[in-house]
Amino acid sequence: MVTYIKSCVLSGSGSDIISVECDLFFGLPGISIVGLPDASVRESKERLRAAILNSGLDYPVNKRIIINLSPASTKKEGTHLDLAMALSIMTCTEGLVSTETEEMAVIGELSLDGTVGRVSGILPLCIGLRQQGIKKAIVPVDNVKDISVIEGMEFYPVTTLMEAFRFLRGECAIDAVVGKRPELLYDNEDFVDDYSEVKGRNEAKRVLEIAVSGFHHLLFSGPPGCGKSMMAKRIYTILPQMTYEEMLEVTKLYSLYGYEQDKGGLIYRRPFRAPSSNTSIAAMVGGGSGVPRPGEITLSHLGVLFMDEMPEFRRDVLESLRQPLEDEKITISRAGAKITYPAKFMLIGAKNPCPCGYHGSDQKLCQCTPVQLRSYRDRLSGPILDRFDLFLDIAAHNNGPAFEATDEKDITSAEMRARIEAARLVQKERYKEEEFCYNSQLKGASLKKYCSLGKEAAEIFKAGCDSLRVSRRGGDKLLRVARTIADLDGFESIEAGHIAEALQYRRRDEENVDY
Repeated sequence: MVTYIKSCVLSGSGSDIISVECDLFFGLPGISIVGLPDASVRESKERLRAAILNSGLDYPVNKRIIINLSPASTKKEGTHLDLAMALSIMTCTEGLVSTETEEMAVIGELSLDGTVGRVSGILPLCIGLRQQGIKKAIVPVDNVKDISVIEGMEFYPVTTLMEAFRFLRGECAIDAVVGKRPELLYDNEDFVDDYSEVKGRNEAKRVLEIAVSGFHHLLFSGPPGCGKSMMAKRIYTILPQMTYEEMLEVTKLYSLYGYEQDKGGLIYRRPFRAPSSNTSIAAMVGGGSGVPRPGEITLSHLGVLFMDEMPEFRRDVLESLRQPLEDEKITISRAGAKITYPAKFMLIGAKNPCPCGYHGSDQKLCQCTPVQLRSYRDRLSGPILDRFDLFLDIAAHNNGPAFEATDEKDITSAEMRARIEAARLVQKERYKEEEFCYNSQLKGASLKKYCSLGKEAAEIFKAGCDSLRVSRRGGDKLLRVARTIADLDGFESIEAGHIAEALQYRRRDEENVDY
């Protein structure tokens, strides 16, 4: 008699349901596992036999055991299938088919003594089960804190194989842990840094407000010590709070990467990733043996990727940004697998105007030759630069350190965040019938629908694009930025002043720069 137990395996950032089928035959004793298992699954044969015998259960020592992991075309990886395979053997041996197994998945690794051990990466597995209609799961007791934040699922924690088997037979009861979203979210006021500490630089703060409000990409340029990195590294203090679904998605990606919360639960702050300039292409894109793990691009999903000294990054690393910046996802192709991960992030770049950093500065004489200047600027290709929505040149401080007191009123992070959240709310209401939610995602017909211009605004737009030699992609970005500026200022339509301000943040044609 063939028995069936449901389980699951990782598939990209989600999971696929696996049916663990078992049958017994007269023949050479042993276990055969078929259905495209990897080494960790094949090695489970000895664990299964020892765990069943050491649990005091009957093991079919005189029969051949065939375990099929269906569908056979899906590669099976991970030790979390141990418990499901052991239970399929026991239900087949006992001649027992439980109706519970039809609507319940089983996840868990087995020790030789029958103990059910903790499984890494269980959060994306269970989220995938919920998305496919499976609302109940038997899980290791040590994983309950990790997955109790998944709303709408019931988890039955077990410590041993015997406990799980008796539960399926109806011989013992296990109190279900009902997943629910956390009630307490983080306090926006508990940040160590604040933009009020940065004296002046209100133009930079304004452009950061625009970038965060519409999820636009931003490139800072300026000499060393002007505050580029300082401004960018405080951006986490003005990022809007994530929704519950966004928290689940980010936590799932970090779980795939191998990061586990110390006390379980969700990652509740938007990611802020700042890779160093010597980061490899594999670390940026993702990779590794077996199923490719997420890289920095994916780990920045729904948050910020900050690249300081951007021209110092390797050319292949910079060019790897082109697809995710355009498609909001990244595909990793390896010999063993092809995985697509989400990659909707805000790119913040910072660079010097030249190798020494002082080209055009009145603070210090630039020592770079024209050839060095051209070579340095060519490190950022035209297609990469054209994917930035906002550009801002920051001048050196002329009156002391960035923290020195001035008469100018300093904008606080709380004030900036309040305006950003108001602009985000306007976008959410405007795009409630659309498949997107940010101004930066406007394309094609939706761009024409939501970014129509009056006569005066259209004239300024055309004149500005002609003067700055803005490409077609750059023109679309200019409209998206103007739409965000209008939202921040509380205007329903894009006015001429919004177009004029957006033009200030466009890149000038560098071919006209006097070297």
